[in-house]
Amino acid sequence: MKNIYKNYNEEDLLAAYLYMTDHTGKINEEMREVICQKFNYDEFVKKAEFRKVLIKEKGRIAFEVHNRVQKGEEINLIVGNISSEIMESSELKIFILDKFDQFSKVKENDKIDKEVIYKSLLGIVIASVTGFLFLRAIVAFTAEFSFFLLIPVYIINYLVIYGITGKTRDNLIVFLAVFISVIISTVLPFILFI
Repeated sequence: MKNIYKNYNEEDLLAAYLYMTDHTGKINEEMREVICQKFNYDEFVKKAEFRKVLIKEKGRIAFEVHNRVQKGEEINLIVGNISSEIMESSELKIFILDKFDQFSKVKENDKIDKEVIYKSLLGIVIASVTGFLFLRAIVAFTAEFSFFLLIPVYIINYLVIYGITGKTRDNLIVFLAVFISVIISTVLPFILFI
């Protein structure tokens, strides 16, 4: 039987090693053989264990950054108050800045205020008309209605509302606006032509 691990590079072997040891507590003979052929086994295991510790440390730091972003703390305060015994200070700072940026964007996107509500209402009107015109054109061309047409209507309406609000569908108001506009776009042709 061919040893599947022979073509693995170091990163793939590390990932496979960690996965296998996390789920079974040991590795199989094929993996052990390839590791011993390509690397010093003890050094490889140390590297893998360090990787596991580093992943947990990054998870801890990301969780802490997330909580501080939710509280509204400034980046300078966050960088100054989070430390790590595992990560180097420059690597830690870059990681914190990256997570701060990521979590800040999510927080900003999820924010609901009057401006988002007003823009979403405007988006409902414009997206409903756009979706209606699209649906009407397709039904006129094909002479039949299919529920599969709701998928492109949803996409078109979402893009219109996203363009107006600048928020993704992860924002509750935008999600509701898209949902309402799809319903209006779908029902409007039947109301107008009855």
